[in-house]
Amino acid sequence: MRNTESNFDNIYKKVIKLCEDNQIVIPPVKKRKVSSKVDCFSSTQNFMDTKEEEMRITVYNVTLDQMINGIDLRFSQETLNMIKSIANVLELNVDDNDITILTKTFHLEAEMLKSEISLLQHTDNVPKSTIKNCDTWIKWLTEFNSGRETIFNNIFKMLKIFITIPVTSCSCERAFSKLSLIKTKLRSTMHQDRLDGLLTMSIEQKLAYNLNIDDIIEQFKILSPSERRMVL
Repeated sequence: MRNTESNFDNIYKKVIKLCEDNQIVIPPVKKRKVSSKVDCFSSTQNFMDTKEEEMRITVYNVTLDQMINGIDLRFSQETLNMIKSIANVLELNVDDNDITILTKTFHLEAEMLKSEISLLQHTDNVPKSTIKNCDTWIKWLTEFNSGRETIFNNIFKMLKIFITIPVTSCSCERAFSKLSLIKTKLRSTMHQDRLDGLLTMSIEQKLAYNLNIDDIIEQFKILSPSERRMVL
């Protein structure tokens, strides 16, 4: 998209048509030149004569450059190697390089991780679905009374950390915004447990809305006063 003119031309035509259909006035071109502090030679000063040229230089190219830099930063070779090693673990097909990457990234014990993978390779009831993802494995490891999260402690720890790595920083920023709304000056003496509970209900509102209120009330009635702080 950065090097092909037709991509910008198509987008620009759609934007112009959208403005015309909605009677949006397109502002005139602002003829700006490069600051003399940056370039003092008049022969290389760049004036933008048309709106199309202005949008290409100040909006389109700038946006694409930011996206490219963000992708390069987010999907560095180190991150890609870590994702590949996780995928190999789910396939139970790892080599020494995968073990080195995982132990360094997630602070695991190399020999214990090798032993757990070797044990899984000889276990019959591991997830057999064609699409093996972290969610399937975590559900299998945490089955009630199975004890697998203790037996395969390193693999369980690795998957838990991996699935909590945010793709973007948006969720983290929203959490801090919620924190400023919940912990105000009037709530400055709030204890950590209560703050964690209020933050969880505020951030995970979908989960809170799906709770069955009648079940909570019934459970609350049978608890003693000292036990009525329930983990929702």
